[in-house]
Amino acid sequence: MSEPAAAAQINAQDLASRLRIDKALPTPAYLQLRDQLSALIGAGSWPAGAALPSERDLAGALRLSRMTVRRAFGELEEDELVEPRHGSGTYVRPRRLEQTIDRVIGFTDEARHLGFRPGARVLEFGPVQADADVAEALHCAAGDRVLRVARLRTADGAPLSLQHAYLRPSLIALEATDLERDGSLYRTLERRFGVVPQRARQTISARLPQRRERTLLEIGAFDPVLALERTTFDPEDQPFEYVRSAYRGDRYRVALDLRAPERP
Repeated sequence: MSEPAAAAQINAQDLASRLRIDKALPTPAYLQLRDQLSALIGAGSWPAGAALPSERDLAGALRLSRMTVRRAFGELEEDELVEPRHGSGTYVRPRRLEQTIDRVIGFTDEARHLGFRPGARVLEFGPVQADADVAEALHCAAGDRVLRVARLRTADGAPLSLQHAYLRPSLIALEATDLERDGSLYRTLERRFGVVPQRARQTISARLPQRRERTLLEIGAFDPVLALERTTFDPEDQPFEYVRSAYRGDRYRVALDLRAPERP
């Protein structure tokens, strides 16, 4: 995974002034340190990618042993709050976006609902000929002109997914300025065409990233992605959107709400 060009550096003395480690307490010092750092990270005190002080500097500022700081950092790593980078240091991890699969909702609204700042960079926007998979999903003929919208989706400014959306032929008149105005594809389709999502079918699988995905998502060749395919239907149960997405496996997870079947 590629590292940010200029990560924010957390100063050891400034951080120490915000921490209170009481060696007289029965709670071990490393757990006190872990809990206080966890609270600061959870409160958003530092951006994703911020570099924690070195073990030596923080231990010196707090008058603790390096082993104590190392154990605290290890606990934070297990909790997926920080990540070590070989030869570089320990960094605040980006939060994971967790999507609950129980409703049809666009990325923009889902991210905002979860407390993230959504963003998008349009990479491609224009008509293409439907391939066999797109044609089958959208109930059109292979070779028909459909609208393709390729976007790099971000959460809190960090790349999260590469998404290719294909819209059925009747929606090909959609313009890029419409999407720029509304920010959300679903809101744009409702405003321009009166099309709203009623249901969707989605599949999820894990795989290694393709070359373009590695570049845009800023990940390594062996960092897995979650590949999502979704077909979205309107209230007449006609498909209007087919989406292929690749999500960073370290920043995205899916939650399913399961219930026991009703007893007869």
